[in-house]
Amino acid sequence: MRFTYRQLADYFTDNFPSVAELAEGLTFHAWEVEDVAPLTGEDLEFEVKILPDRAGDAKTPAGLAREINAIWPELKPKEPWSTVTADSARQEIVFSVQQINDILGLNLKESEISSLLRRVGVEILGGENKLTALVPPARSDLNLKEDLADEIIRLYGYNQLPSRLLAPRPNKVGQNAVGFSLANRVRAKFVAAGYAEVYSYTFVNDGEFEIEKALASDKTRLRTNLTDGLRRILEANLDRALFDTDEVKLFEIGTVFVDGREEMMVASAVGRKKPELKIEIEEKSLSLWSGASLPAGDLDPFIAGEVHYRSVSPYPRIVRDLAVWVPKAVEAQTVSDLIKQTAGEWRVEGPVLFDEFAKDGKKSLAFRLSFQAPDRTLADPEINEIMAKIGDRLATNSDWQVR
Repeated sequence: MRFTYRQLADYFTDNFPSVAELAEGLTFHAWEVEDVAPLTGEDLEFEVKILPDRAGDAKTPAGLAREINAIWPELKPKEPWSTVTADSARQEIVFSVQQINDILGLNLKESEISSLLRRVGVEILGGENKLTALVPPARSDLNLKEDLADEIIRLYGYNQLPSRLLAPRPNKVGQNAVGFSLANRVRAKFVAAGYAEVYSYTFVNDGEFEIEKALASDKTRLRTNLTDGLRRILEANLDRALFDTDEVKLFEIGTVFVDGREEMMVASAVGRKKPELKIEIEEKSLSLWSGASLPAGDLDPFIAGEVHYRSVSPYPRIVRDLAVWVPKAVEAQTVSDLIKQTAGEWRVEGPVLFDEFAKDGKKSLAFRLSFQAPDRTLADPEINEIMAKIGDRLATNSDWQVR
């Protein structure tokens, strides 16, 4: 579902979270923000994945705004949210404070539990030993005390769950210990070679084993391979690649169900759009995947040296194209170097040559580059100024012409 930033902010009086805070807060509290894209008038559009079990209450701007209020209870809505009563409740769930704490491994008080559930429109009646949750009509996903516990910890914060060391089992050797270790070694090799790990659906619409109670009509069977899902993910990533010459490298380690058994497999995929469309996918049994066949070498060069990190900007990037006529003898790299020297600190990708053709002793070189700031959303006038500087710099060569 798509929602605009102003649309959501309009439900509250003031102090609405920034774009970055909103995207991060929704993601941290189990909402999948798939994209944040600029709109006209300096507004932004959020693409938020609404799971089927929340379609009844969160697929509208008002529904998502209430969820935002649950995450940021200090926000003041312009109009009070609707409340549930015993007559309007879809269901009543009886539980105790101890049951919730036993499920979560916490020591919450009744007041904390009630406060967290009321944030999502669930009214609480009764005392500590016997509480009754009145579930709003739109919350079809809340049916058991375990569902309530899930909502409580989602708002309380998964990061606040206490960690504890599991008791050792010296006489028990996990059946999957060897496979788990091998999978981690294979995973490390792929990552070192620049591959990104993906997870595709185990449930598909074609396979040997049928699911008794499928959650979706196109996910009624267990997959028989990794390659079908990996190909779909690869094609989706190629469609979203900023530069057509970028190579997309993916891998997946997962189980498949074929010939009456479950088997752990590993598959890799490499693809790019230009200079020609290329998609290569390979799949093997994890137990048969030898280290020599992995597209990676020794890990030592990756871990022995000093590691440098740079924060990933949560703000949208701006992409611009630039074309210039130059004599045939001028190398594309020469033009690219001049663009880099003039583009400034906000240039994060490119320039990448994505088109070239020759005519009448000259050639046209088209470059694409992107700009992004680490601390704010850049405005078009700022990038227009940079592109003008680049054009002026290229135009100092009398036989070059910026198109």
